[in-house]
Amino acid sequence: MRASGNTRHHAMFQAFVERARARPADEALVLGQVRLDYGRLLSRGLSVAGAIAGLPRPSPSAMARRPRPLRPLRLVALVAGNRIEFVEAFLGTVMAGAVVLVVDPKLTTAQGLKLFERLAPDLVIHDPAVAGWVSSPEAGLLAGGFLALTGGMGCPYRLWRDRAMGEQPATADLPAAVAPDQPFLIATTSGTSSEPKAFIRDHQSWAESFRNSIAEFAIASGETVLAMGPLVHGLSLYATMEALAAGATAVLLDRFDATRAAAVAAAERADLLVGVPTMFEALGRGLDQARARLPGVRAVVSAGAKLPPALARSLGAALPRAEIHEYYGASELSFVTLARSGRGDPAESVGRAFRGVELRITGPAGEALPAGEVGRIDIRSRMVSAGYVMGGEDGSGFVALEDGWSTVGDLGRLDADGHLYILGRAGGMIITGGLNVYPGEVEAAIAALPGLGEALVFGVPDPYWGEAVAAVLRAGPETPPVDLIELRSRLAGRLARHKLPRMLWHVPDWPLGTSGKIARGRVRAAIAAGEAGPPQLLDEGVAGALPTR
Repeated sequence: MRASGNTRHHAMFQAFVERARARPADEALVLGQVRLDYGRLLSRGLSVAGAIAGLPRPSPSAMARRPRPLRPLRLVALVAGNRIEFVEAFLGTVMAGAVVLVVDPKLTTAQGLKLFERLAPDLVIHDPAVAGWVSSPEAGLLAGGFLALTGGMGCPYRLWRDRAMGEQPATADLPAAVAPDQPFLIATTSGTSSEPKAFIRDHQSWAESFRNSIAEFAIASGETVLAMGPLVHGLSLYATMEALAAGATAVLLDRFDATRAAAVAAAERADLLVGVPTMFEALGRGLDQARARLPGVRAVVSAGAKLPPALARSLGAALPRAEIHEYYGASELSFVTLARSGRGDPAESVGRAFRGVELRITGPAGEALPAGEVGRIDIRSRMVSAGYVMGGEDGSGFVALEDGWSTVGDLGRLDADGHLYILGRAGGMIITGGLNVYPGEVEAAIAALPGLGEALVFGVPDPYWGEAVAAVLRAGPETPPVDLIELRSRLAGRLARHKLPRMLWHVPDWPLGTSGKIARGRVRAAIAAGEAGPPQLLDEGVAGALPTR
């Protein structure tokens, strides 16, 4: 943990609270037909905060299971899709001085139970429709209590919240102030082993992030921000809270659909659109087909994968007023660099250091490298996470270095003007549609299927997905070739949809290295030389480009 500075009264959301009390009728949050103004959202948040403050303290057994920084704090897990209640529960938990554990409903049962076993949440607020594993008897033994978000008028969460609302006046003070280094958020990101790593953030990290990103994106009070992705992923969760911290209106979708996103952006007169490149590609294609434009949009914020230059140009045509912002970062690091369409940043780069960030490229011994040389990307800022509370024991992923520097192991180079070029991801990670896929996880899932054996998985450049997941299987007398559609079908119960292969090759035998392991480089060289023949393709748009990993 970083050393504490002066204690501030919930500095992260102080601007939101002040806005709610000064202009309670201003619109704060929109999702479908539900609209909440600042006053109502604050009232609901305070009710949740009061109810959480009334929870029993963590039991001795729960505290014994948790990492030390979390032991004295109440921990509330949110396991749901995009809902108004997600936002109010998040705000209320933070304002209670407690910690939010954001859990992706798409985690496997084993992964979710492991997370609960390690972190012992005091309360789980969940949607059984999207995360059935939370209702299992095994999960029931690992948390203090559960509140479902379903049930209509009898919804347990709403009854709990509204009971607290009746006891909590709207003008009530926030719970006790917190120190800048007190944790408030735990979220997960996959490690190179494919097991979720849980990283922790303190109040200072987001307070600094809000200060810097609101300035970089020039988000003004009264503007409207459309966050197009799921709240369980950091991009849309942060964009929503960033909008509230700026005094803007946050607009959400229950799920992403390009036609729906365009209609909502037009109806709500969105000023900023936030999403990953695949969302913007689908949005742009839909606008082109409808010959529609969104002339009111003044900015696009894209992250999660490199924004293809052609897509940036098409967005500029569809959104004539919009400045295109593309930032590179990592869940554990927050913002690292920013590229702007109007600044002349090279299209192949990810821009220059974000406000409040120092960048350097280091060699194998940790020495600083000059411009143009390839090495590890290190950053120093007050926006980084406080590290892992689960996972990372193998040294992969986020590493805190000396003198406030940190890294996630990505490789790149800086040019003479400070533009950063990303050349590789730690552990060979594939970034497809802004989501992380680790080859080892897909390979293990394929190997677990009867009759298939070992597989080699890598990323192939793709204009739509950023990278497409590609697989190579051995086909012999005892392992006949499998069709790509069949392979995806058999993997569907084991892997999330974005992790399923979109390209497939077969080889008669694996070339082996001296250690007896598959010589991956030789397999890729054979594919590059055309010796494995053309791949099976899920999409005609996947351009059979040669593998890069």
